[in-house]
Amino acid sequence: MKNIILSAFLILAISCSGYSQQNKKTTNPKSKAKVMVYFFHGTHRCTGCINAEKATVAVLNELYKNEQVKGILKFESLNYEEPQNKALAEKYELAWNALLIIPVTNEKAKVELTEQAFAYGTNPGGLKPYIQKTIDPLLK
Repeated sequence: MKNIILSAFLILAISCSGYSQQNKKTTNPKSKAKVMVYFFHGTHRCTGCINAEKATVAVLNELYKNEQVKGILKFESLNYEEPQNKALAEKYELAWNALLIIPVTNEKAKVELTEQAFAYGTNPGGLKPYIQKTIDPLLK
């Protein structure tokens, strides 16, 4: 008897989950975004790389939290060595770590702030004007 009830519950659960997935709308994660901020890194990360990413995230959260919540600005940290990220790394011609700020409507107008991110990895305040000077005009 327990097996029959368990089987019935399992069938119901599977059929319900399939139904909900069919009705989900699929949207492009970049659909509302005006600006993409990518931090590319390798599998083996040094302290400088980790600090550069932390500083970037701190500045983005301080200056653009609302824009991130609204989906206007998106941040992604990507390992360029992982197979699913290799095409994107090749597209932006990366061979090493990189902080890229890219307007969605004109990807060729990308701005690379890798040097600044590493220079101010332990001082987000020093990185802040570089990021702000690059992103503010793109959000208008």
